[in-house]
Amino acid sequence: MLVGLDADQRAAVTAPTGIIVVRAGAGSGKTTVLTRRIAWRALSETADINRTLAITFTRQAATEMRARLSQFELDGRPTIGTFHAVARRLMMQHFQDKGKTAPVIINNRTSVLSLSMGADARKGGLHEILAAIDWAHGHMCSPQQSVEKMTRAGLTIPLGSDRFVDVFETYEKTKKKRGVVDLNDFLTFVVHEARRDQRYIESVNFQFKHLSVDEAQDMNPLQYEFLKVLSGSSPDLFLVGDPNQAIYGFNGADKTLFDELPGIGSPAQVISLPSNYRCTPEIVSFAVDTLSGQGQPTEAYSRRNSGLPVDLRRFPTEVQELQHIVRVVSDVQRSESLNSIAVLCRTNVVAEKVRTALTDAGLAVRSARRGGEWARAVAIATDLTGRESLSTWASDVLDLGDYTEQDSDYQVAKLVRQFLDDNRMGSVDGRAFGSWVATSADVAESDGVEVLTFHAAKGREWPHVIVAACEKGLLPHRSARGALARAEEVRLAYVAFTRAAHQLIVTWTDQRESRSSGPSPFLPSLTTATPTYTAPTQEFRERRKKVSTKNPLEEALLSWRGAKARQMRVDPDAVLSQRQLTALIRTLPHTVDEIEEIADPVFAHRYGQEILALIREQGNS
Repeated sequence: MLVGLDADQRAAVTAPTGIIVVRAGAGSGKTTVLTRRIAWRALSETADINRTLAITFTRQAATEMRARLSQFELDGRPTIGTFHAVARRLMMQHFQDKGKTAPVIINNRTSVLSLSMGADARKGGLHEILAAIDWAHGHMCSPQQSVEKMTRAGLTIPLGSDRFVDVFETYEKTKKKRGVVDLNDFLTFVVHEARRDQRYIESVNFQFKHLSVDEAQDMNPLQYEFLKVLSGSSPDLFLVGDPNQAIYGFNGADKTLFDELPGIGSPAQVISLPSNYRCTPEIVSFAVDTLSGQGQPTEAYSRRNSGLPVDLRRFPTEVQELQHIVRVVSDVQRSESLNSIAVLCRTNVVAEKVRTALTDAGLAVRSARRGGEWARAVAIATDLTGRESLSTWASDVLDLGDYTEQDSDYQVAKLVRQFLDDNRMGSVDGRAFGSWVATSADVAESDGVEVLTFHAAKGREWPHVIVAACEKGLLPHRSARGALARAEEVRLAYVAFTRAAHQLIVTWTDQRESRSSGPSPFLPSLTTATPTYTAPTQEFRERRKKVSTKNPLEEALLSWRGAKARQMRVDPDAVLSQRQLTALIRTLPHTVDEIEEIADPVFAHRYGQEILALIREQGNS
C-alpha cells in the first residue's frame, strides 16, 4: 500500500483519524494519495469502506478514483461522486423513505428561465442570468441579498438589479409551481432539511462516516455547508486541495473555506505535498516564477530529470500564431498520438479559432459535444417508465446486433446498463437516468488534440501543451478588476502552465483583432529575438523518410488499454494515462520494478507481466 510513496505522501496516507488537510501542489500525486488513503483506512480497519464517501468536482475524477480503488481487494466499495451527484442521491432517498413522490429534475433550465423572463428572453443572455442565479445559490442568499453580495464582489448583475431580482424570484416560483428542481436544489434541500430535522442529520451521518474531498479549495459556501452536514459532530475528514489552483471565484468558490475551515471545530493536521512528479524542472520553475512575480510565492519542486526549456513564441498577428500551432501539432502527430497534446486558451473565443484552424488543417480535435442523434437517444431512455423497460431497451440495442459502437443509441444503452448496475436497489426510471447522465455519468470523448480553456483544463495533464494568446487583455482578462480578481488570473496562468509534463510552448501576438496586444505581464521571462533554425542534413532527411509514422508498440498498448477500459467500464486514461503510456514506449522497461517506476505500483503488480509481454512481442516482430 505504501510502495512508491515519498515521505510526505506516506504521512498523508497513514495520518491518524480526525481532520487532515493536505495541501497538494500541481503534479504531487493527490489522486494516488486520496485513493491510497481510502484503501489504507479500510485495510487497516480504521474505517468502514461501505460508510466511506469521496466527493470530487468532476465526473472524470470520480471515474478515475473508482478505477484505481478497484485494483485493491476491498471488502465493499465506497461511494464516490460529485457534490451534486451525492446530494441528488440523498434527496431522492429521502423522498423514497418518506413514501413521497420525488420532484422532477429539469435538465434544460433555459426553458423555465425563458418562461420566467417573458419577452425579455428574446434579447438573449440566458446563460449569464443562470450563472448569476447559480452564484446566488452557491452563496445561500435570496434574490434581493444576491444583488447586494454581487455588487460588493464587483460582479456585473445581468438585466440590472431590479429586473434580475424579479426574474430570479419568478424562476424559483415557476419551479415550485411545476414541482420541479434543478441541480442547485439538491444541495439546498439537504442543507435545509438537516437544519429542520435533527433525525435527518443523524441518518446522513450514519450512512457516511468517513469523508474525503478532492479539490477542496474550490468549495463555495453552499457546498461547505453541505460538507458540514455530512461531517456531523465528530468529523472524520480528509481534505485535499491547492490554494494556488483556486480559480473559480467567479463561480462563487471561496478558498478561505479550505484555508480556515470555519465552524468545523476540531483542530486540523496540515500536510504539504510540494513535490511535482508531472512537470520537468524547467516547467515548474517557470510556473512558480509566474506566481512569485505577482506576489504569490509557493513551494514546489520537480522530481523529474531536466527537460526542454519553456518555448516562448512571439508572433506579429494571430494568423501566424495559429499557423505555428498547426505546425507544432502536426509535428507531434508524426511520432505520438494526438491525445498527447493540448492547446489551452484563456477564452472560448480564442479556443474556437484554434479548433477551426486545426480542423481546417485536417487534424482531429477531441470533443465531448453531442449532436441531435445523441440527444434523441437520451430522450428515448429518459421517457422509459421503470427498471425493466430500461433494461429491455438497453438489451435490444446492445445485444441484437443492429447498432455499432459508434451509434448514439449504442453509447446511451451502455450508459443505461452502467446506471442500472450503479443503482441496483430501489425504484428507478428514465427520469432518474436522465438526471444521472446530467450529474454523474462520465461520457467518453473522441480522440484527437484537445483545445480547452484554462478552467476546463484543471485537473488534466498532457506531455505537450501549448498555452496560446498569453497577452494583455486576455491574461489577465480585461474583466478582472481589483486585487482579488487579478490574483485569481495569476493562479489561472499557473494552472495552465503546470498541465504540461514534457514540453510547454507559450505564445502571444503583437496584434489581435486589429488591436495592439503584446505579452502578458504575468510571463516571468521573455525573449523578443526571432529564432533561427539550421536546416536538417540530407542524411537526416533520408532517415526521417524511412521512419514509420506509426509506432507498433503504441498501437498495441492503446488496444490493450481500450480493452481493459471496456472491461472495467471506465475511461481509458483511468487504466493507463497518456503520460504513462508515452513513458513506457520511451523507456521500454524489462522488469515489473521498472514499470512500477513509471506507473502506479498497484498497476505494475496487476498488469506488469502483460505489459512486458506486449513489449517483447513488438520487439520481436
